[in-house]
Amino acid sequence: MDEDDLELMTRVAWLHFVEGMTQGAIASYLGISQPKVARLVDKAQKRGIVKISIASPYRSCLEVERQLSRFFPTLKDVLVVPVPSQETIFESLGRAGAWYLERVLRDGDLVGIAWGRTLKQVALSIKRAEVKNLKFVTLVGGLTSSASLNPYTIGEKLASIFEGECYYLYAPAVVESEEVRNFYLNERINRRTLDLARQAKWSLVGIGTVDARYSIYSLTGFIDYHEWELLRQKGAVGDIVGQFYDVWGNIVDTPLHRRTVAIPLEDVKRMQNVIGIAGGLNKVEAILGALRGGYIKILITDELTALKIVEYEKGEG
Repeated sequence: MDEDDLELMTRVAWLHFVEGMTQGAIASYLGISQPKVARLVDKAQKRGIVKISIASPYRSCLEVERQLSRFFPTLKDVLVVPVPSQETIFESLGRAGAWYLERVLRDGDLVGIAWGRTLKQVALSIKRAEVKNLKFVTLVGGLTSSASLNPYTIGEKLASIFEGECYYLYAPAVVESEEVRNFYLNERINRRTLDLARQAKWSLVGIGTVDARYSIYSLTGFIDYHEWELLRQKGAVGDIVGQFYDVWGNIVDTPLHRRTVAIPLEDVKRMQNVIGIAGGLNKVEAILGALRGGYIKILITDELTALKIVEYEKGEG
């Protein structure tokens, strides 16, 4: 079997067993016959591609994964998955993130945790916990609203699943002034938390966008209209742990950063195995900037977004 056939088989297996699509729906989505879908599902099971999870070394979207790895040499790994609908992208990427974590985590690992809707879905999608005694540490302060997206809530959920514990930054993510932010960062317990975060073997971060319709900042009210305008004027396209950068990965100079309680983005860049989970066409530039800046070492995204990032990097976008 050549790689094209293996990729199609794996794509069908992912859509059927992970996304829960019917064979008829997969046939319509991929433009192939339903009997062919049925044959591919049967072959995937017989060849051992489908076990409890999809275990093929040739995961779906193989070619775009290879292109991303070529364009961004700081990437250690890429997982691109087919997503049936942009409306369900958070759930789909959450399942992909959970599948990835289930493969790589080992007993006693230390894992950094940020915030966001996709990371919430990762925590909700973990199906099994064969490893135990994991330690989680938050990379950014807490949210004053949207409790389910809070790094505290996500960290607590994961710590419960893996029979571990979570260490927190005891502060809001954004405070009123630089002086207040410095006070929190100089608290002994928060200094210890940040020192621990820098040692994380794995870190899980979302990638935000400079669009008030989709940003977690809009849900929490941390940024007002004037701050949004300033970020856009300075060329910001995305953020990781509440710190913004442009499409080339350069950190934007904004007063907001001097009020943000989080591990510095410069430290994130030096950390090992930072997993960025994000997708959707509205986040193409945000993900591109994160890749160019070298802030993430592992990317998990959807196929359409990955293809668009490749187009941009080729100069076709």
